[in-house]
Amino acid sequence: MGYTFARRMHTDHQYIEALRRNDARGIREIYQRFSGQAIRWVAQHNGTTADARDIFQEAVLVLYEKALDPGFVLTCPLGALLHVFYSRKWIDRLRQKVRDGGVRKIEEQRYTEEAVEEDALTIAEEALAEQQRQERLGKVFGQLSELCRRLLTLLSNGIKPAEAVLQLELNSVDTLYRRKNACMQRWRELYLETGASQP
Repeated sequence: MGYTFARRMHTDHQYIEALRRNDARGIREIYQRFSGQAIRWVAQHNGTTADARDIFQEAVLVLYEKALDPGFVLTCPLGALLHVFYSRKWIDRLRQKVRDGGVRKIEEQRYTEEAVEEDALTIAEEALAEQQRQERLGKVFGQLSELCRRLLTLLSNGIKPAEAVLQLELNSVDTLYRRKNACMQRWRELYLETGASQP
């Protein structure tokens, strides 16, 4: 029975004994001998040297917990067992990063959608305000004199000033512009008066 047990125990079991005894030299040898392969493996799988050191440290802690079990016997190379530990832990960490990234993406999308909704609301409010402004302008336009309404309508329709002078039977283009300025001033006054009278 003892012979079978001896055959199953791997020579690296000495490191398990070192962990059980808290042997500093044996534990240091674990890091010196096996951490390099962890660093290379993690680097090949989207990790940094710092990531690898953290993961290897966690793997050694798992190994230490196993060593505390008196019945635990190492039957394979220690490097292979450590590889199982740190590779699983690193894969779990990558999965967590993907999940966190997915959550961040959802949050970013939500904030983007909220920003779009806010922009749409702002545009709608501005459009409504402009519509109300145009309605007020139209309403007070009707309060102008007939000459002002005709003059401003002709000019807004692109009629040349000289032709507008003839249609309105004014003396000159200078008179037309003076009338136009007076009409615009009156229109502005009426507009402001209607705005002040609204609640």
